[in-house]
Amino acid sequence: MSTASITNNLQGIISKKWKDAELELPVGRTSIDTEFVVRVAGSVSKREDQFISPTVSIPLIATLAFFVDKLGVDRAKALETLREAISEAMMSDVEESPSIKSRIKEVGRAVAAVKKDLIERLPKMRRTGRVDLDDLLVTVHELHRVESVFSVA
Repeated sequence: MSTASITNNLQGIISKKWKDAELELPVGRTSIDTEFVVRVAGSVSKREDQFISPTVSIPLIATLAFFVDKLGVDRAKALETLREAISEAMMSDVEESPSIKSRIKEVGRAVAAVKKDLIERLPKMRRTGRVDLDDLLVTVHELHRVESVFSVA
């Protein structure tokens, strides 16, 4: 493996290990000038690539536009009803309404059925094999500059 390849792999491994690290930066621009040593120890496991069904996200606004057209209702009345429904959904506690919970389940089942049908018709996509970093320890040691040089006589 080339030095460039090793460096790229280490950069990727370190970024994956720390992807969820919290930052404590003030608002605005922060200047950084530091040197440090990074120690990477342990093991990394890479799984085989897989061919998977792509996920499908249903575009809500486009879906509602097609829904209104297919119902054949008056557009102004449909939009007014949609505004009312959005307001009710945002203002009410849907978890306490058995009838709304039942309708939500029905809509959820319909969406799941459409997604399943769509996903089955799409070509499989390659997904890069998962990288497991659970057995990897990454530590950073800051280097402190020496301000004065001592000489031994």
